[in-house]
Amino acid sequence: MDPIFRLPPQSPLATAVSDDWGLLPLRVPMGWNVIYNTLLARRLPDGRVEVSDSEDLYWARTARPPWLTAQKAASRGGLQAREINIDAGWYPGCGFRIVVLDPDWDHEHASHTTSDLGEFVTTLEGWMRLITERGELPKA
Repeated sequence: MDPIFRLPPQSPLATAVSDDWGLLPLRVPMGWNVIYNTLLARRLPDGRVEVSDSEDLYWARTARPPWLTAQKAASRGGLQAREINIDAGWYPGCGFRIVVLDPDWDHEHASHTTSDLGEFVTTLEGWMRLITERGELPKA
């Protein structure tokens, strides 16, 4: 399976992609520190969209607000006191995979696999919002 997709012509993702490789736009909510983002895409001559096929497309982790000390965060508890990581990549044979780590690969909390680019972006953005805006982890 190749990371090549046919998107609805007027979809926000389709309109954001050009003939040259460029980053796909992501809505990253406040409270995240993006470690790396190589979610690159380009439009092919036939109109389909090709996405980079790396297992290391995206990695971000929660960032405590600058006004909240580590001690205050620990006393409050909850997700603000912990480092949550979100990792995403493309895996041949199964498609995109998003993983929520609490806090590391030894503690995988939730994962989602899809071969649909739109679903991948929607899930990635939605999980980041859920974690930092609602203080909840996605269901496994």
